[in-house]
Amino acid sequence: MALIPEVSLKEQARLEWAQKIWAMLKPAREQVQQFQSQLQEADQTIAQLHSELEQANQQCQKLLATLQHRESDLANLVSKSDQLNHELSDLQRQLEQTNQLQVQSPTPELIEAESQAQTPLELEQSQIATALPIKVQTLIFQVVTVDTQGQLASCYGSEVHYFQEELENVALDMIILPGGVFWMGSKETEQGRESHEEPLHQVTIEPFCMGRFTITQAQWRAIANLPSINRSLNPDPAHTKGENQPVEQVSWHDAIEFCARLTKLTRRDYRLPSEAEWEYACRARTTTPFHFGETITPELANYDGSYIYNLEPVGQYRQRTVPVGSFQVANAFGLCDMHGNVWEWCADVWHANYQQAPCDGSVWEQAELQEHRLLRGGSWYCLPSLCRSAQRHWDKADHAGSGIGFRVVCSSVRQGESQMTTQH
Repeated sequence: MALIPEVSLKEQARLEWAQKIWAMLKPAREQVQQFQSQLQEADQTIAQLHSELEQANQQCQKLLATLQHRESDLANLVSKSDQLNHELSDLQRQLEQTNQLQVQSPTPELIEAESQAQTPLELEQSQIATALPIKVQTLIFQVVTVDTQGQLASCYGSEVHYFQEELENVALDMIILPGGVFWMGSKETEQGRESHEEPLHQVTIEPFCMGRFTITQAQWRAIANLPSINRSLNPDPAHTKGENQPVEQVSWHDAIEFCARLTKLTRRDYRLPSEAEWEYACRARTTTPFHFGETITPELANYDGSYIYNLEPVGQYRQRTVPVGSFQVANAFGLCDMHGNVWEWCADVWHANYQQAPCDGSVWEQAELQEHRLLRGGSWYCLPSLCRSAQRHWDKADHAGSGIGFRVVCSSVRQGESQMTTQH
């Protein structure tokens, strides 16, 4: 049925009006939808920022707690340092008084060393008895220990007595070590332990003197240029060159010749340490795998730091020797670089274990293979477990490698009439 013309016109006008309104509202609707989408994105961004802010707050709280803990540790260290300074001052006054008494005495009397409790000063009075006069000095140094993660556990100052041998234009520092009793070898529970480190046994060591560092290339050259005694010496054998670098590429026989020439020069009985003397000196009264504690780190010693021993992080592998004393830390006896850098020749013949080993610290000579000689301490290319205090190794006496050096010892010296001095 057809609409009345007037009604039809009205409906047509309404339809056109509605279409115009829709055309006007459509862009606005699209803008509203776009605004809603942007608002949702903004809400998500705000939520993410809130999460990140919460994490940052947690990290700040942790850092604040760590800082407070460090401040407490620092305060304790300062307190310990003050206490040590007072003790060192008292000890210095006692040493000066003792030194004055010794100068007044016309004939210093030899006192036989006791095995357990001799101090460096007692050694200075009793064991220093023959050969050229020397000047006993006081060395102040830092001793560091770490925990299983390689983090600093303690750091304190200590002091020992030492003297210097003058070799042309270079000095050789000799630390005066007290006698004592220690357990040689490793515990069954020690990580990296090997069968030739057993049985654990007690050894008594007489007082002796040991080089603060391994022999350097400058020191080697000074002695190698002296007249030969039993064999010639190459004055420049090392692979990694440097005056203060440890000498390497030297055989056991070369080291023996060096000691013989040094003995003739100084009129003191220089030699390689016995294996027991070496371990006693390295441990410096510790019983842990390293004198640093339960582990070592590349910040304390030169070895293959790309491997770990305990829970410490992976570190640097330098792939070469470094100058002696580079890490500026020592064990409690004042000896440096006892772990890593270069293996160190000892006087002993190799034995597969400690069955029937001497308990007096003497050189263990009796063995079938006289050409197999002891090495101790590990080297720059070694895993950390091979640098432990108890680790034993051997090589043929005529072999010389880029990771093999040595340090010297002597049994007795004489104190000169000179004032005690202090070196940091």
